[in-house]
Formats: sequence, C-alpha cells, structure tokens
Amino acid sequence: MNTDLLVEHLQQIGWHYTADQIDGLLEDASKNNVPYSDFLITVLSQEIEQKEKLALEKRIKKAKLPYIKSIHDFDFSFQPSIDERRVKEVLSGRYIHNGENILLLGPPGVGKTHLAISMAFEALTQGHQALFITRMTLSLNVRKQKNRV
Repeated sequence: MNTDLLVEHLQQIGWHYTADQIDGLLEDASKNNVPYSDFLITVLSQEIEQKEKLALEKRIKKAKLPYIKSIHDFDFSFQPSIDERRVKEVLSGRYIHNGENILLLGPPGVGKTHLAISMAFEALTQGHQALFITRMTLSLNVRKQKNRV
C-alpha cells in the first residue's frame, strides 16, 4: 500500500504526528483486524492528545516558570500556617473563572514561590495562560510605566 499521498494529505491539514505514525498505525490495524471506526478513533485521539501536549508545552514556555513544581511536592507539615484546603480550592481554578486574583504574602522561605508555580502550572494544565514574574520585576515594570506617563 502506497501511503505517500496519505502522508502528504495528513501533513497538509497539520496532522504531522499522525503523518509520522501512519505506517505503524495502519500495520497494527491490519494485523489486528481493527474495525474502521476504532481505527479512526485511535488516529483522532492520538492526534488530539499530541496537539494538546504541544499546546501545554507552549503555554509552559510562555509562562516563564523558573522550574516546574506540583502541589503534590509541597510539604504542608513544614508550613502549618498554610491552609491546605484553601490551596487546593485555588488549584480548582474557580478564581480564574470568577475573575479573582491570588496574592501570596509572607517572609522568605515559607513556600510562596513553590505555591505560585504550582498554581500557575495547574492553571496551564487547565488550558489557561499564566506568567511568572518576581515582585522585583513587577515593581520595575510598574516604575517604567509611571515614568512614561
């Protein structure tokens, strides 16, 4: 079976992942006598999954996170003054949909950066955009804006 035309068409519509995988997918489907509908579901699912993965990678890169941290890595016993339930509520993303902001205040070394990165990462995985900047960078940008006025 000549798949050159199929690969060309897949690439034309932007299905590069499927175009790269099509030979193996066709061979597996043929070997296992996969019904057409199951084959199509597999192809579509893999392409969607790949596009979502690439979109998340782009959002992460644009967010300028200094590193990736998950809330699962945070030691709430180290910082008992932080309410774990409130943090997990923030991770639900409801504040984004309500147009609210989150402000983390406290002395150095209490986990603000870890929490901020965790919250940003969770928002990114939910399809939202985020931008990580330090207080110093924010202050400098605000001063620059004031000087322009």
